[in-house]
Formats: sequence, structure tokens, C-alpha cells
Amino acid sequence: MEFASTHVYNYDNSDEECVSDEELEHGMTLSDDEDSSDEDLGPAYDNLRGASSAVEVTDADVVEKDADPVYDNAEEARYTEIPGSSSLVSTKKRRHDELPPPPPPAPRLTLAAMPLGEATAHVSANKKGKERSSMKKVSHWRSAPPLGGSSHAEGKKWRRADTNVVSIRFNTLTSPSNMHTGDPVYCRSCQAALSHLGKITTQGGDQVWLCEFCGENNMVDLMPEEIPQKDDVTFMLQPAPTTTASGNSGTDKSLVIFVVDISGSMCVTTEVPGKVKLRGTERLHRLNRSFNELREDQHLPREPRNVTFISRLQGVQAAVDYQLSEMEREFSSRRVALVAFNNEVEVIGDGTDVPLTIAGDKLKDKDVLKKAGSELSLPKSVKETRKALSEKLFELEEGGSTALGPALLVAVSMASQCVGSKVIICTDGAANVGVGRLDLVGDELRQESELFYSEVGQMAADKGVSVSVISIKGTDCKMVELGKVADTTGGQVNIVDPLKLTQEFGNILSEAIIATNVTATFLLHKGLYIRHESSQDSKATRNIGNVTGESEITFEYGVRKQPKKHQPPKEDVIPEEQESLRSRGSLAEAGPSTASGSNATKTAPDIDKLTELPFQLQITYTDLEGAQAMRVLTQAKPITKDRDVAEKNMNVNVLGAHTAKQSALLALEGEYGAARMNVHMNQRLVSRHSKSHVASRPAYKKFFSSIKPLETRIHQQVRSERDTRGTTYSDEEDADAEEDDNIRNEDRLLLKTASEGDVAGGSAPPQFKKKQKGILAALKKRSRRAECSDDMAKDIYEAVRAPSKGFKD
Repeated sequence: MEFASTHVYNYDNSDEECVSDEELEHGMTLSDDEDSSDEDLGPAYDNLRGASSAVEVTDADVVEKDADPVYDNAEEARYTEIPGSSSLVSTKKRRHDELPPPPPPAPRLTLAAMPLGEATAHVSANKKGKERSSMKKVSHWRSAPPLGGSSHAEGKKWRRADTNVVSIRFNTLTSPSNMHTGDPVYCRSCQAALSHLGKITTQGGDQVWLCEFCGENNMVDLMPEEIPQKDDVTFMLQPAPTTTASGNSGTDKSLVIFVVDISGSMCVTTEVPGKVKLRGTERLHRLNRSFNELREDQHLPREPRNVTFISRLQGVQAAVDYQLSEMEREFSSRRVALVAFNNEVEVIGDGTDVPLTIAGDKLKDKDVLKKAGSELSLPKSVKETRKALSEKLFELEEGGSTALGPALLVAVSMASQCVGSKVIICTDGAANVGVGRLDLVGDELRQESELFYSEVGQMAADKGVSVSVISIKGTDCKMVELGKVADTTGGQVNIVDPLKLTQEFGNILSEAIIATNVTATFLLHKGLYIRHESSQDSKATRNIGNVTGESEITFEYGVRKQPKKHQPPKEDVIPEEQESLRSRGSLAEAGPSTASGSNATKTAPDIDKLTELPFQLQITYTDLEGAQAMRVLTQAKPITKDRDVAEKNMNVNVLGAHTAKQSALLALEGEYGAARMNVHMNQRLVSRHSKSHVASRPAYKKFFSSIKPLETRIHQQVRSERDTRGTTYSDEEDADAEEDDNIRNEDRLLLKTASEGDVAGGSAPPQFKKKQKGILAALKKRSRRAECSDDMAKDIYEAVRAPSKGFKD
């Protein structure tokens, strides 16, 4: 466990900060008193500036300096009359090439020629305009009102970020430490495991362990050697059977399946300078010669001659063949199979047997596809099949549609026979044949496809199979859905140039699975609770599935509020509308006053009387040899009520990884507003630290350049919604959404019923309000997923995987 601070920040009440509308419109920027030199921010920010600078500009960017109009509201600013013209010109955002030519300047009256009243108003308006213009230059760090103060500035209030964050990396699972004999001893109330922090006393001849997490007395019967003495211990739950895949002591016999798209669009070519001789092009050359027997020059005038056009499929073939040669040299016992798909699925296997072709109605039957994959024989070692597989690879030809879903299911079913297997998909288009089609119109059909990819991802994770997805740059394959499979199974998502596939395949193959069926349980003292979880408990369990040496997760925790003196404790009843906001961190609150689930108590404990608090992580996993174990890490951290002390000892790397992961997860749920607010709050937190600690300045710049691309991508998507729809899928889910054409008829009827309310009571029944919020939230998520571009999906899934070491300067 790695903490974002050396201290637990024990606040009495969460603080709020206000993010102004201006700051949200400008996006994530450095404040005025921060050095913003491009060379210090790194290449990631340079690339981002190059990409975002051409996205869009406003009419205000080209308006004459001394003629800036001042508008009292957004609707007035949307259309304005050009002086000297009867037409209205939209002031919405446009690209440079869409801007109309500037109108001829209208004749201006001097102040002397104006009536006294108009002259006074003109001077006042100009003064007001200059004031507003100067306000635009004010650093966004000054847009927040003083802490605890009130402000009438427009903007959003959000919970002030703090350092109560923990990061867990799984790279240490490859080397278990302090193997402990016997089974772990659990608290009967909170299920914390007895650790070196546990205090065991003797009461009436019995051993009693007072749980340091929940205060429960547990009767135990332990020998001294059975009591853990270290903060990191491993319990063997079940020994390993015979080795079947890549293990710590066994030979790498893992399975790699390349799933290659050979649909018609894979023939699109890329121009490469020079004459490049590619394997597998002999047939094409013979075909060209048959059409040009006289060998006449067929180049157009001024057409470049010293170039080679390489198709997407040729790029894939060359990359896969290179990896085959590398595996034959480095991992000769590894097994490799090939699956190709267009409007059919062809299982080539290791190239030594007759290929299996699946077509027609079978592509729509999940059970048939699963059975076909699970009954396939495992390939032989790559050293035995290298030549035959390479020949089959270069015999592939483009043509047909894209049965990606069936090919994926067959490959995962085949790989499930071998724990630690990898499935690598390379495609350039959305699935449009068989199960998992992503070209369907209609909510029910689209949801059925989404469910398919969720089920395949979970199936792969349960069997210890990793799925990675690579799409070709400049195409659309609905990466937001395919990426879900990769995210669930610990795989990678990327969009690459077809000429750089070799490097990408190498990156995926080098990141080996080190454990499967991984589950992480994080336990806190009952005076704390875990944020962003469905239940605000002091305990949270996450099913991770497959992990690699780069896998990392984070948790954020809060402090339970104490009941006021001279008042009886109240049961913690959180209104539905507040519960949703609190789970996203948008309400500034000190946390629930009671625990729930296994830690239920009548009142929150007073942690002010304690000097330190315990933390425990329980990781259960299966290694690649089949052994099942549980690793228990337990630490205690000092408490402080001084925010400055907590922020003084900040770990920017942990905060950076958590910010990226949490914002990306919110974006996947369609909560773009919450995702951006999370970024802004944590940027302010890290910025405060960098101003008082000069040594952390490089870390802050790394934080900025790493998080900025994701925040900008989300911001651009929100702007796109506003430009195309006139509004956005509001995070507040306004009641007028029942008029939205995107809502299904049955949902619109329900929204109408909810908005009309109870006739007798004059207000909407609570069940209708709850249903209305659920419909609007589902609509927002559904709509935003449908509109999510592949580039945005790639950025989101990369942020979900962001490791804390990636934020080191």
C-alpha cells in the first residue's frame, strides 16, 4: 500500500470550493503565477496543444478589440445584429474555415454628436466591457471564493480535494513474502484479519483479541508463532496442482491467439517512401503483370514513383510474423494460434491442421460459438509450428464484412483452456455480423450487444484470459465497447498506425499476467468510510480478475461525521438525490455518521481521541501454477486535523494516478461534469503543494501534462454536444429532458407522469422522482457511450490503467 500522505487528514467538515463557469469553459490551465513554458510540460502537452489549437475558435477570438459587445445573457449572445445590416449572425463556436467574412464597418458617431443620454450610456457600456474583458484574464485560481465564505459568482461548488487516498500495486504478487503457517484469523464483526497490530489479552484464562478496526472482542486460541509479526504476510489457501501454463518455476507454455480482421476495408493502403519488398505480395505482383503484359508505365503525371503502398492487412501480417520469430527465439515453448474473420470466422489454429470455418446462422448462436472454441485442440509449441503458421498468415486476403463478436467469443473460449492466455484483436471497423453487432439502431438491440461484450469480458477474466484490442488509426470500431472487454480482463487498448503494429504487439506480449482471479478487500477503521462505492462502508471489495506487473488500483476514503454534543445520535438516512451526488464526490460533507453492513454501529466512533488509524488490504489470488493464496498488508498511519500537515507530506504520484483513474471511471458512466470537477479539484490540491514546496514543482508539471489530455478530450465532447444539440446531456439531468427525442416513448411517458406529480398531494411521488432520475441517468450514459469516439475511448481506458509511477518526473 502506498499512501498519498504520511498522515490521515481528520477533518470536522468537508470544505467546498467554487469552480467558475469561466474556468470550466477554458478547461484545465496553469494559473498566472505558475511557469507555463512548453518545454517544461513535456511532449504530451506539446502534442495536445497542437491538436487542440485547431479544434475550434469563437467569434470573440476575431472580434475587433475596441468593439467587443457585452451581453447580459447567453441567449442574447447567441445571435447578434451586425451594425449596418438587418441579418443576424450566429456567435456559436466555429472552425476557422467556417467563419464568414467580416462585415463592413458601420459608421460610428462621435460622443459629441450623440445625445447626452446615449453618450453617457455608451461610456458606461464601454467601461463595463473593459471590466469584463479584464476579468477574463484573471487566473482561474482566484475564481474560488475564500474558504468558508459566501460568493454569488456563477459556477459549481464541489468538495475540496484532500490527500486521503491509497494506491495498491500488484507487482509484488510474484514474490510472496513472510509465508505464514495456518489459516488467517478474522474478526467476527468486520472480517479484518489478525495482524501485527492486534492486541491479544487474557481474560479469565481465555485469549481475547480486541479488533483495532471495529472494537469487537474476539475469542481466539493461538500459539505465539501463529500470531503475525510482520506488516506483510501471505497465507497459502490451497497448494498448486501440476503446472499447465507459465508459472514461477515452470516453462512458459502460455497461449497467444491473434484475432485478425480481414474484412474489405483492410485493403486500404498507406504510402511509404522507397521500394519496400513485403512477403506475401508475390501473388499480387503476378496479378498485376497479367493485366499489363507489355509492362507499360502506368503512373500518372507527377505521381511519385519511388513509393510503396502497404495495406492494413499487410501491416498486420508483417507485425504478427515478426512476433512469431521473436517468440520462437525467446519463448520457444509458447503456443500461438491464429483466428481470421470477415463475414465468416476461420480458425486457423497453429497452421498444422485443416482450418475450421464458422458461418451463417452459427455466428448468431453464442452456445455454438463457445462449444466450437472450447473443443478446439491446443496448438503445439511455436518452435514446431512457426513455418506452417507463417505460411497460413500470408495467405489471408481481404474481403467481406466484420464478424468481430463471433471471432472474439471463439478465441476466448479456446484460450480459456489455458490460464494466463492472451487474445489480441486487430481490427479497423465496428462489428456488423453475428453476435455483438455494433451497427444496430435502437436501444434494446444496442443494449443486447453491450451485454454481450460484458459477458465475454467476465468470462475471460474468470478463466484467466487477457484480451487486448488494437484498432487502426483513422477508423471507427466502437472502442468504448471493445475496450470494456480489455479493461475487465487486464488487457490494453490502443489505436495505432498500421506501420507501427509490430511495436504495439511487442508491448502487449511483454506485459505478462502474473496472477488471476484477484480480489482486493480494503478495510478501514470504523471512523472512516470509502468514497465512490455503492455503500458508504468501512470495507470495500473489488474483483480485479487478471493482473500484470503494471496493474494498480486506488481507494479514496473520508471521515465519518460525529454527532453534535447534547443531541441523540440519528440514524444515517441519506436522501436518494444526495446519495448519488455523494458517491460522485460532488457534495461537500463529512461523511455518514454510521457504518453499514458488517461494520454497523449506532454512532460513529470519536477518532479525535486516537493518534493513529489502521489500514488493511487483503488480496486473494491464484498464481499461474494454480496455487491459491491470500496476502495481508496492514499499516497504521498518524492522524492530523491540520490540512497543511497532510498536504506538506503529499505523494503527487499517488494522487495523479487516482485522479486519472477516478475521472476516467466517471467519464465511462457518462458523468462528464463530475469527471472534470474531480480533475480541477485535484489540480488545485497539487498546485497548492507545489507553490509551498519548490522541489515538487516538476511533479506538478508531470501531473498537469498527464491529466490535461483526458480533461481536454472530455471538454471537447461536451462542447460537441452543445453545438449539435443546443444543450448537453446535463449532469443535473434537468426535468425538460422528457421532451428529448432521444428518449424512448415508454421512458418519456414515465417522465411525464413523474413531472406532473401526485394530483392529490401536488408533488411528484418519491418513487416517480427516483425513477425519473434513473431514466435520465441511463439516458445520459447511453447517449454518451453511443457518441464516444474511438480516440476518446482510448484516452479513457488508458487513464483507467494509469500507474502512479507514470507521474514521476
